[in-house]
Amino acid sequence: MTIKPWRAHCIQTLNYVVNDVSTREDAQAIVQKSLDRWEKLIASTVGRSQGGMRNLVLFPEFALTGFPIQETAAEWIEKACIQIPGPETERLQKMAQQYGIFIGANAYEYDPQWPGRYFNCCFLIDPSGDVILKYKRVNTVHSPSPHDFMDRYFDHYGIEGAFPVVKTELGNIGMFPCGEIMYPEAARVLLMRGAEVILHPTSDHGVGDFIGWEQCKRARAAENMVYLVSTNSGGMMGSPAGGNIMGNSKIIDYNGLVLSNTGGPGESNRASAIIDVQTLRMVRQELGPLNRIARQRTEMYMRVFNEASFYPPNSFVDKPMGSKAEVNGIQRATMDRLAAKGIIPLP
Repeated sequence: MTIKPWRAHCIQTLNYVVNDVSTREDAQAIVQKSLDRWEKLIASTVGRSQGGMRNLVLFPEFALTGFPIQETAAEWIEKACIQIPGPETERLQKMAQQYGIFIGANAYEYDPQWPGRYFNCCFLIDPSGDVILKYKRVNTVHSPSPHDFMDRYFDHYGIEGAFPVVKTELGNIGMFPCGEIMYPEAARVLLMRGAEVILHPTSDHGVGDFIGWEQCKRARAAENMVYLVSTNSGGMMGSPAGGNIMGNSKIIDYNGLVLSNTGGPGESNRASAIIDVQTLRMVRQELGPLNRIARQRTEMYMRVFNEASFYPPNSFVDKPMGSKAEVNGIQRATMDRLAAKGIIPLP
């Protein structure tokens, strides 16, 4: 199937967080106000797009609620988490239908399949209003992860559900959020499952980057020969040190070249670019030193991966993670074990 060029838009929002409210009703008032603004931004963004191309808009990571700070898992589920699909996404689904667009977003999800757990979940809505992709973040900091009960998770979803790549009229699309850009495996597994475009809702340091976020975005796109659409928050409103999140949303091509970016923090829909998957497919067929895919020799590395053990899987099989302190304890034990093996020497 020939893939027609289409346009991707980063909708960089100011994210109003719910940490300072105590009830779900108050949190929902903030969420609904944000969705009101999102609809106006969608109308403005799609309205200025010309040429009859299909449009995809991507919002930042956890842009409706912010992230848990002092809240326990139970408190965060009660106050801030949503079901996907659910009442909140229904508004976005109707917007996708109304404007005939794809909408990518991210939210903290409560999935009744897994009581007591919540997930950082990326999702994609197609122009007919269906949620066609859901990805639960694996590499979390202090939040629950499918890795916490990995065997049960794979038994239920399989590889296809754990690392979804959806075939669409725009090409093959995968998603992961924020800090997973720092983990080459997260992008590589999507390539291995057929991804041509990776959507990256994020909430990072943007123009204030000091740990390699920006370099990783370009590297992940180039090394996997994929387009990367990375939408960052323009700022966190109502949270401590909200200015740490400093925009600079961007769209990067399969050679790691930045096609468009917002250039800074604040609300913006400036980052917009044409995505040409058909050309990408032709470039991927060219042999020689520029084809990073044809020369993958994964088998040589698999033995090392199979023997490695860093953060242990299945750490919260019987009892879901309840607090950040539990995760910190596992991280400390991990580093102590790696030090004892001489893998990560102590200072």
